[in-house]
Amino acid sequence: MNNFRKNPVSALWILPLAGLLPLPAVAQLVVSDTLTGAASTYGWSTLNGACLTAGDGTASTIPACKNLSYYNGKTQVGGVSGRLPDPVGQGALRLTNGDTGAGSNGNNQTGSVVSTAPFPTSQGVKVTFTTATYGGNGYSNGISGNAGKSGADGIAFFLMDGNKDPSIGSYGGSLGYSCSQGKSPGDGVDGGYLGVAIDEFGNFSNKNDSTSDGSGPNPGTIVVRGSGSITFTALYLLNDSYYPTRLSSSDRISAVQNTCATGVLQNWSGRTVTDANGKSISNKKSTTEPVRDYQLLVQPLKVSAPIFNQQAMNRPLRANANIFSYDLSITQDGLLSLSYNINNGVAQPVIAKQSITANNGPLPSSFRFGFTSGTGGGSNVHEILCFKAAQINAASGSAGTNVQQSARVQAGSQVYLAYYHPQNSWGQLTASSLVADAAGNVSINPVANWDGSCSLTGGACAATGTTTTAQNPQTRTLLSWSGTSGIAFQYDSLTTAQKNLLGGSTDGALRTSFLRGDRSAEVLLSGLGTGSFRRRDSVLGDIMNSSPTWVGAPSLPYDTAGTDLLFKTTVAEFGSAYASFSSTHATRPHTVYVGANDGMLHGFRAGANDASQKFSTSVTPNDGIDVLSYVPAAVISSIHPANTALDFSSTQYAHNAYVDATPGSGDLFYSGAWHTWLVGGLGAGGNATGTINDKTSSANGVLYALDITDPARFNESNASSLVLGEWDSSSIACVNVTCNTSLGSQYGTPIIRRLHDGNWAVIFGNGRNSATGTAGVFIMSVNATTGARAFRFLDTGAASLSSKNGIDYVVAADLDSDYVTDYLYAGDYQGKVWRFDLTSKDPAQWAAGSTPLFSTPSGQPITTSLTVNSVVQSTGNSRIVVAFGTGEQLPQTLTSGAAYAGNNQSFYGIWDWNMASWNGKSLVNYVSLAASQSFSVSNLALQTITTSGGGSGSVSGFRTVSQNPVCWKGSSVCASGNSQFGWKLNFSSNEQIIYNPQLAYGALIFNTTLPAVAQTLSCSNQLSSGYTMAISADTGGALTTSLFENAAKTAGIFATGKAIISGLGLSATGSPSIVTAGGSPFLVQQTISGVGIVTEINPPAGRSGRLTWVKLR
Repeated sequence: MNNFRKNPVSALWILPLAGLLPLPAVAQLVVSDTLTGAASTYGWSTLNGACLTAGDGTASTIPACKNLSYYNGKTQVGGVSGRLPDPVGQGALRLTNGDTGAGSNGNNQTGSVVSTAPFPTSQGVKVTFTTATYGGNGYSNGISGNAGKSGADGIAFFLMDGNKDPSIGSYGGSLGYSCSQGKSPGDGVDGGYLGVAIDEFGNFSNKNDSTSDGSGPNPGTIVVRGSGSITFTALYLLNDSYYPTRLSSSDRISAVQNTCATGVLQNWSGRTVTDANGKSISNKKSTTEPVRDYQLLVQPLKVSAPIFNQQAMNRPLRANANIFSYDLSITQDGLLSLSYNINNGVAQPVIAKQSITANNGPLPSSFRFGFTSGTGGGSNVHEILCFKAAQINAASGSAGTNVQQSARVQAGSQVYLAYYHPQNSWGQLTASSLVADAAGNVSINPVANWDGSCSLTGGACAATGTTTTAQNPQTRTLLSWSGTSGIAFQYDSLTTAQKNLLGGSTDGALRTSFLRGDRSAEVLLSGLGTGSFRRRDSVLGDIMNSSPTWVGAPSLPYDTAGTDLLFKTTVAEFGSAYASFSSTHATRPHTVYVGANDGMLHGFRAGANDASQKFSTSVTPNDGIDVLSYVPAAVISSIHPANTALDFSSTQYAHNAYVDATPGSGDLFYSGAWHTWLVGGLGAGGNATGTINDKTSSANGVLYALDITDPARFNESNASSLVLGEWDSSSIACVNVTCNTSLGSQYGTPIIRRLHDGNWAVIFGNGRNSATGTAGVFIMSVNATTGARAFRFLDTGAASLSSKNGIDYVVAADLDSDYVTDYLYAGDYQGKVWRFDLTSKDPAQWAAGSTPLFSTPSGQPITTSLTVNSVVQSTGNSRIVVAFGTGEQLPQTLTSGAAYAGNNQSFYGIWDWNMASWNGKSLVNYVSLAASQSFSVSNLALQTITTSGGGSGSVSGFRTVSQNPVCWKGSSVCASGNSQFGWKLNFSSNEQIIYNPQLAYGALIFNTTLPAVAQTLSCSNQLSSGYTMAISADTGGALTTSLFENAAKTAGIFATGKAIISGLGLSATGSPSIVTAGGSPFLVQQTISGVGIVTEINPPAGRSGRLTWVKLR
């Protein structure tokens, strides 16, 4: 029998269990113990090696490891420095010690804690905890895998009946939870309800070692066992005739072991009896009466990274261990969910919302929580880094750092908000009306008009407060690409190779239907039935990095006659041709396009304008019906890989990226007619081996293009004309160079522009992780006469394989306002700003500049769009200033969290001083310098940020920015020192730009991101934060008047002196959208927590002009 340690604190917790005092702890709704400090903050009974590595010996329910008698004569390895004790605040709950080799320092040890206060189950229970396993002796159990190493033995977390006294089960393969066939005494937890094993050695699921069911040894797995009470006392209380108290100690042990081994009651009465089923049972033989024997609820699940590491090392470090965080919940009616993540990576499911009451029985009225661990001939340090339990309605989320949804809000008469739900990877796209009250205050209606998730899934819709009928999966319009033409995404329409990729004759047709939204093959709630695909919360997958793109009636500024001013040639398609096109499609349905990680681009119906151009639903409903979806061929190749954690239909699916980038739309002219195209990439999608978050691997880049001119033609029978093409890193070909190996993952949004050769073009950066590692721009030219498409690649030559370069976003600059692109500007991952010259009629002359316009210090990465601004001077020509921020976010993977750029990041405004060539061609001139110039960051005016607290409502803190002048070189702006080429604004530590800035009213408006620090020692969610900033595009300093003046007053914020409020702590994501109501402009955004917010702004009288002519919506 295992006797728990007694101490004064734990005794206070134990007294109520004997019925001597009331149970105030039962009313506790949330308990949390970080386990990192000098003392624990929750009540635990402890056994053997369980101790706090930063404990100082003060009153605590868990003793300090330092001076713990259990470890007398042993070197306590690991922790922060490789040796204990740890500093207070950086510790952990240790269950066993480790060793550098075979020996007593870490072998044959055990450690356990069990909570002393029962936790109520009436509203369900949600538990999060984090473990670290490392620093063992490199032991092997002889089973292949993990380089022959198996560790020993593992960690178990369990839930037991809170009405029972704290207890643990057998060690060894049973890991302190279940009973054992070979251990003495062999008892399991009395009143055990659920045991989760992080099983290194592999015997927790071994039916020859622990209980009666299971397979052979399965090292490196997570295993879940159910309820049981296999102790002699419990068996006696269950049937005292089979298990009489007169049995000797050895017979009691044998009775328990035999019961454990068979899973049925044993007859140890000393005589032949007739059991409950009428069978004659001899003494010491098995009856036919089953007993709950900690049955396997989840078969052994191989984890995607080693559970343990740092073997046979003298000073193993906790910081180098793989950190596993677990999220377990049981609803009050017995639906079990369990997932884990590794190093703050993607949550990987073990079981999802499956009913366990049929096997386990109903939940007891309360639970106790327990952690146990043991070692044998092999050793490892086994530690718990944090623990949290809450009733489900009070829970705040899983352990680890969340990755925020990073989509831009698309706002018009409605606001479109996209959502990412990491639990079971599902999403929403809601449409909500913008409403203004009598005072002109604008807000977002909290009741959505529609939710795309509800349209596809059906049932009760929380966003709208209504019940919806799901779209028929078989009548939806889903398209794909065969490799040569557009096809319907129907199994019979796929190529043989595509059918095989989806499962072929085995389940390819079923999987195709599943992807279309059919749910008949999903596993049932009980986990039984014939369904084999995972049960989705929603047919709509998570929307993570794709912003909604609204497309309505044609409204670009091409309806007046135009001329290419460089070459004095008429742009025939401008004027009446576009006006006619716009009139023809004035009432075409509004459609909101967004990429989702369910494998497709979606197009949701959102009403239309009537003939008077007022929003109307009389002809086209505003109901969020999915009218068009596109499944890229690259997704077909990656959605059913061998790795089940990346297989979208697998019950073990964790997460993968599929269509994870924002599409772009635009009108273009060819074959004698105007058209509207939608073009986009897949972001991190298109890779069967999962998301790439390093700078050395090669990715499969993908670009697709759809003709969305007329939604009335959205039908699968028109697939060949609706799908214009799909190109990837193996198929794309250029007319000027070999370019396929230069195409990487497309995170940016393509743009559609008219060029000087008379053709329209789709323009996009080469993306991330290309095989060549270079940075450049692709131009897909569309022949004005035939519509034929031809690619060119303009390479900067700035390639690297050790830290791959690339370009996400490209900006087109029209310097003479004739709607024909003259130059392209782009920033790359190495922090270089490039200008591409497209001023020639001859595409062969188009090229990147021989040197970058500017290089950031220390290679601060540029992963967002630039803005190209015409800064008006007090006299003379305007100045071209290219503004941009630096920063980077690398995505989560199965084994790592999201990563951000290190060092300090900045926002820059850089003068493009070399305009001599342009000035010689055009009548529209800009400030230029004659001689070749070279400058660095020291030649930039420095602006500084001051951050202050305060605020109310959605505002948390504010910022002011300095107003230093820019002493432009060659000017007389300043009395002296006119040697500057722009300006620089430095951010605080780790703060960065990962969303595109906007230029409006002479102000640069952007959202910064302060990444949440990964909290491996905390079981609470950590969200990023950030500021919405508005600074002068001229100087990078504060505007003359605050853009946030009214919003600041409303939030109770006032700057001191003459300081101008230049930023509000809104923690907003994406790029701000600007809407106008009652003549006043407002910013509409989505916060990191997913809430839509509206902020009134006060535009100053700006002098900067936009040269990128992107329409503000």
